[in-house]
Amino acid sequence: MTRLAPYLMSKLMAAVTAVSLVLSATTAVAAEQFDKYEIRVIRPKYFTKTGRLETGAQLSVVMNQPFIYTYLATGILDYHFSETLAMEGALAYGFSIDKDDKRALDSNFKIKTQILRTQYFMEGGALYTPIYGKYQLTSGQLIYIDMFLSGGVGLTGVNYLYDHCPKPGDAADVTIDPPPSPQTKSYPTFFGGVGQRVFMDKKLSLRWDVRAHIFAYNMADGACVPTTADKTSNTQTNITMQLGAGYFM
Repeated sequence: MTRLAPYLMSKLMAAVTAVSLVLSATTAVAAEQFDKYEIRVIRPKYFTKTGRLETGAQLSVVMNQPFIYTYLATGILDYHFSETLAMEGALAYGFSIDKDDKRALDSNFKIKTQILRTQYFMEGGALYTPIYGKYQLTSGQLIYIDMFLSGGVGLTGVNYLYDHCPKPGDAADVTIDPPPSPQTKSYPTFFGGVGQRVFMDKKLSLRWDVRAHIFAYNMADGACVPTTADKTSNTQTNITMQLGAGYFM
């Protein structure tokens, strides 16, 4: 029995040594296979929006007008009640520029086009943010984003220039009254849209929105001859693309 113990002990030591050599070789091979890769763990959320105020500025462009370009400078103010829910107020004011098509119709064919020119909109509503994500560049840098839905109510201001109305002197044998003076009318508006933030750091984000602004207007407001008899209304939808930045306080 006393001679067997040293023999078993030597066998055990030899087995332990063999296992150690195999593990060392396996570890070396694994290290060699993955030496070109950087292992990252899942990071926690970049920062929280709850209880924070967001201010921002955007350039808004009305995309669905065939005869004019409309640009509006837009200011936004959001308060985030939670990570997913916020209230927003927006105010935009701008101007319109005639496209070449409109000028060509007038000069070549004497066709006057009546256009609703959006001069401003002021709106208030809610933002719902169901998506928060991260994207890793090949350099290893992480880009943090979120996507949100928006909706609410407000007012749209339409600037009537009455440039579609005939002017005195256009027809020598017909008496034409001068067109009405330019004016701006406001109409109740409903809006809804989708947007995205790309966070540059814990306070600054780049932001885009696409929104539909729907309002009903009185067609008599754009008539060349002022009248109160015609109360016919029509519906207009302005689709805006809004690009800008937001800053979290």
